[in-house]
Amino acid sequence: MTIRLLTEKDVAAAAAISAATGWNQTDQDWGTLLALNPDSCVGVECDGTLAATATLSCYGRQLAWIGMVLTRPEFRSRGFARQLLERLLAEADAREILTVKLDATEVGQPIYESLGFITEQPVERWVRPREGPGPEDSLATVGTPARGLDTQAFGADREMLLHHLAERAATLTAEQGYVMRRNGVRAAYLGPCVARAPETAEQLIRAALGQHSGPWFWDLMPENAEAVRLAARLGFTVARKLVRMYRGEPLRAKESWIYALAGLEFG
Repeated sequence: MTIRLLTEKDVAAAAAISAATGWNQTDQDWGTLLALNPDSCVGVECDGTLAATATLSCYGRQLAWIGMVLTRPEFRSRGFARQLLERLLAEADAREILTVKLDATEVGQPIYESLGFITEQPVERWVRPREGPGPEDSLATVGTPARGLDTQAFGADREMLLHHLAERAATLTAEQGYVMRRNGVRAAYLGPCVARAPETAEQLIRAALGQHSGPWFWDLMPENAEAVRLAARLGFTVARKLVRMYRGEPLRAKESWIYALAGLEFG
């Protein structure tokens, strides 16, 4: 058993693990993680097989995000996930990162608590499996996200992430807001979406949904009641419930502006 950094050569094997687990990440999502974080995405290799993964996306010294904590079924119950997490937390400490966050499943939450993580707030995945309303007239235009607006909402600068996502995601903008839509293994993914006003968020999201008639995933924070109401109104239902956790300094920003996450692996 060897713990090592993941490289571009591991994308296919890593994507196979996440797909087998039922997750939505594509090869391109894995490629983005590795391109932006070449020194903080790790895996366990056993006899030439990639057995487990974990990633750490760093947004300066302010914040880092743990994601893609996965183990192939035949290698579970060997403590690989914990070893990878300890490696990533040591890396975060070496970089003097103030806050580390993640979105935990019910199964993973006890492990994270034992590593010093504290519950912050709930996160939910909403899904719409069927075709919804068709395209609507909208003032939203194709553009690039406003960096300042996103940083205020998220609490850290993730310009490089947004830049990479925009290379393969449909991006719509309006005054004081933006939304992205990208492909996934199981469904189209709505997010991130940041907007100052609920009306702007609804305009953007309706326009994005009109671009794809298949199934959708939408991750949101239910403390944003406007996002919950909008998701329900647009035909989405709750499919999964997770817990956002943090280690280090608490970091809360203008989360009422966040209507959709960038992804459970990105924050």
